Amino acid sequence: MAKRHGAQGWGAWQGQRRVLAWNPDARGPSLSLSKVLAALAATRAMGEGWLADDERVSATIPEWRGDFRKSRITVLMLLQQTAGLEAGVAALYRNPSDKGRAAVALPAVDEPGALFRYGPACWEVLAELLQRKLVARGETLEKFIHRAVMRPIGLSSPDWRADKKGRFFLSTGAEMSVEELGRLGKTLGSLLRGEGTDGFDARILARMTRTSAANPMFGGGIWRNTNARKAGAFPIEVEDALDPPRGSGFWAGACFSRRQPADMVALVGSSGRRVFIWPAENKVVSRLGRASSWRDGAFLDALS
Repeated sequence: MAKRHGAQGWGAWQGQRRVLAWNPDARGPSLSLSKVLAALAATRAMGEGWLADDERVSATIPEWRGDFRKSRITVLMLLQQTAGLEAGVAALYRNPSDKGRAAVALPAVDEPGALFRYGPACWEVLAELLQRKLVARGETLEKFIHRAVMRPIGLSSPDWRADKKGRFFLSTGAEMSVEELGRLGKTLGSLLRGEGTDGFDARILARMTRTSAANPMFGGGIWRNTNARKAGAFPIEVEDALDPPRGSGFWAGACFSRRQPADMVALVGSSGRRVFIWPAENKVVSRLGRASSWRDGAFLDALS
């Protein structure tokens, strides 16, 4: 199945050993798989002592201080996509000259923490926050991402979607190979088992990627199968459930597969770009592809 539905390549790892693969050198846009790189960047920033998960964004972005909703948004709410901001697809993906300014200007349409709303807004506000902090430290977001995240894991992404100022998108944009996605999955698997690796603190990553009451499946770009053992849990196709926004009642019962362990997690990118991680079993599967026909449920059920 992994070879069908528009696949470009895939690979499977047990521990550090690649056990199966097809076209593992295939490279392409990872789209929303990039989101977890932002969580890893936030993890390193907190480890270096200049970012906290519970800090208010308005401490760095003064434009928000007079807004009752925006002034209460925290870094963690951005990583959980519960900040209450408009999704921002049109404002941020139609070639803005300055995506940071566009993201900061987006309206807050929900109470902070109340609703999971998928889209680029939270990630590009996070990018702007990190950029402002880094400039004050004599660095840029782009240099920091490569220094603190990409190189330690062994990722390259010579091409990365950016705005007209050259600012990287954190909601999308990194280009990686199947092999590199496997490395990313192995790093995350170690961290999710509580093992520090590649310069990342597992305890800090757990804080930066924890889920919310609004959506207990999602945190920091990582989608979880946590609900799989709950009575009444139902499998969903995540890509089909993002728009329009669903309430907490929906997400409280949703899972990837009731046949897979509850600790399984996934990185989800459009049209079947995936990294599946089984931390306890030390297994990773990565896939690059482009097809709306891809279905996680069918693939995961075939593995059980």
